Amino acid sequence: MRLATVLRRVFSWAMALSMLPVVIAVLLSGYITYRYNAVLNETRQLIQHSLETTTAIDDLMLDLQDLETGQRGYIITGEPAYLEPFETARRDVETDFAHLRALVANDPEQTAHVHEIGGLVKTKMAELVATIAVRRDRGFAAAQPLVANDIGKTTMDQIRREVDAMRDAEAASLTENTGRMRGVEHHVILVVALTIGLSLIGRLIGFVMLVWWRSRPKRPRHPAA
Repeated sequence: MRLATVLRRVFSWAMALSMLPVVIAVLLSGYITYRYNAVLNETRQLIQHSLETTTAIDDLMLDLQDLETGQRGYIITGEPAYLEPFETARRDVETDFAHLRALVANDPEQTAHVHEIGGLVKTKMAELVATIAVRRDRGFAAAQPLVANDIGKTTMDQIRREVDAMRDAEAASLTENTGRMRGVEHHVILVVALTIGLSLIGRLIGFVMLVWWRSRPKRPRHPAA
């Protein structure tokens, strides 16, 4: 009886130890998965932010192109109809610029670029409004030299340089965060593989112990006298 009791205790402890890798795997998997999910969510937000910022930059540049198109159309034709898209683009510039400024508010480098763009946009807007006023009040001959000079082109070139710098920064951030997300996803796969491996080891140990227990020599029972 003593031997059987000892064996049962040994078997119980062995079975408990065989479950230890499974318990460790579950706890480790839960903790690491939680941590990696937090990193993944943060990285996805950063990627989404870069995409939104790039879109906002593109929207602002499209607004400026619409402004120039409306101005040139009015200068050439003198038709007030060209001023309607000009005024629409003028309102859009204010809205889209405010949106872009809000998106990069927490990024000092990008905020500095936005500040420069804001000043250049005001200069460009003043130039466009001035040429339209000259065309309306004094005719095409007076407005044509203003359009032909390099003031407007120089301003747009400066805006494009600032915009290109912002795009490059967002592209670098997007590349970095995309690589980071892929790395985290790779680690998650490793954790899953480790969890499965530990679980299999625990089950294998349990199976071996069970086979051993069932195949051990049984002591013959003596009939009671």
